[in-house]
Parts: sequence; structure tokens; C-alpha cells
Amino acid sequence: MSASPQMQTFLVEVQFLSGDEQYGMELYMIDAPNWYRAEQHALERSGESVYDNPLIPDLRRRVVSKQV
Repeated sequence: MSASPQMQTFLVEVQFLSGDEQYGMELYMIDAPNWYRAEQHALERSGESVYDNPLIPDLRRRVVSKQV
């Protein structure tokens, strides 16, 4: 039986870009075992954002996280 990973809280900023120009941003508080999982979870949640619009040309996301 293995112990469950220690959860940490991360503040994750997801920036929405059209090419290299940022047009939107959302912040997410995510509890996860590490920064990688926190960023992945935030990216999944960002799919429900008003900024996630397939009509935006060259739609990209940039993710920045920090432990709080």
C-alpha cells in the first residue's frame, strides 16, 4: 500500500494568445501533487473559458504557475 502524494496549492495563470499577442487571461487555484499536474489541470479547465474561441486565429495558451 503506497501513500497518496502530498497535495500543494498552486496559482496558475493561463494566458490566451492570438499568435504572439495576448488577448485574455484567467487565474486558477489548483490543488495538485506538483506544478506539472497543476498546469495540466488548469489547461483542461481553460477549455471552458470565454477566451477559448476556435475562431481566434493562431490560438495558443501560455501557462505560468507558482506555489502558494
